[in-house]
Amino acid sequence: MTERQKILSILLGILVLIGIIMIIGLPFQRMKGDVDFSVHDSNSNFHYEVGEVLEFTINEPERVKGTSILWQMGNGDSINDKTVAKYAYRTSGKYLVTLKVNGHTVANRYIQVVSCTEASAIDSVPRIYAVSEAYQGEELTFSANGVGVDTWMWEFGETGTVDAYEQQVTYTYETPGNYIVHLQTNTTKYPIEHKIKILPKFEKVEETITEPPVDSLGLAQDDIRRRLQIIANLSVRDNRAYKEQVNYIRDTYFCVPSNQVVVVVNGDKYNDFPGYCQGLHFLESSPKRRVKIQEVKIDNLNCVRTIQVTQSVADK
Repeated sequence: MTERQKILSILLGILVLIGIIMIIGLPFQRMKGDVDFSVHDSNSNFHYEVGEVLEFTINEPERVKGTSILWQMGNGDSINDKTVAKYAYRTSGKYLVTLKVNGHTVANRYIQVVSCTEASAIDSVPRIYAVSEAYQGEELTFSANGVGVDTWMWEFGETGTVDAYEQQVTYTYETPGNYIVHLQTNTTKYPIEHKIKILPKFEKVEETITEPPVDSLGLAQDDIRRRLQIIANLSVRDNRAYKEQVNYIRDTYFCVPSNQVVVVVNGDKYNDFPGYCQGLHFLESSPKRRVKIQEVKIDNLNCVRTIQVTQSVADK
């Protein structure tokens, strides 16, 4: 065999080896980019709690059919060969859940597991629901909600005394200005505060009105509702679009860190904004269920601190 033939034989062998590696490697690379999983809490209260059975579901199980599946729960425990893994954590903490297929990591996600006491504390924080801006002489409604609350003492900041003792009350400010509403309850050590700005009485001038006023608050609420619906409809793999919607809402409407913005779901479940959006994207948007965002209300157009969401879940 000549020197030229030897070189050609070596090159041919290298090309064959590269081809074998590509044939073996390509299917896995395709799987690695596509396979993901979602998490569902059994009591649907938007918290992952200690002792609660959580379901970890591969979103497209047909893609891993006939493969070796391994779930690593982030605390040393693991589950083998289950497209739907059920697991309950014994202690609270932050865990990295990893999904491996044929020995290769294809997806992972951090989850925060809280104690029942922590979850109860989150849900039990009393909240004031009221506008943040109104006019002198306008009759305003103030309401509050909180687990275990049966005593309410409202101070609206104008009289210097306690003004009302009911869960939902009405009040009319006689003087324009900036006020801090204080609410003391039987479950709070210190009063809860709500800031409100009272503008001078609006005098309607017919000749200057050429078109109906724009409902800026309504437009903002509908904008947030539409973007939350987009998050609920997104594939769990579409993290880019998910971050775009979350960042838009945060940058457009918040004046405090997003984890200080409270989301009240259907009037009785509480989350901070990032936790709610993650739940909406990963927890609720499962292949078997669809979330419908029916209505959104915010407490302040220019500085949102509380978002009230009315939503429903329907089987697909």
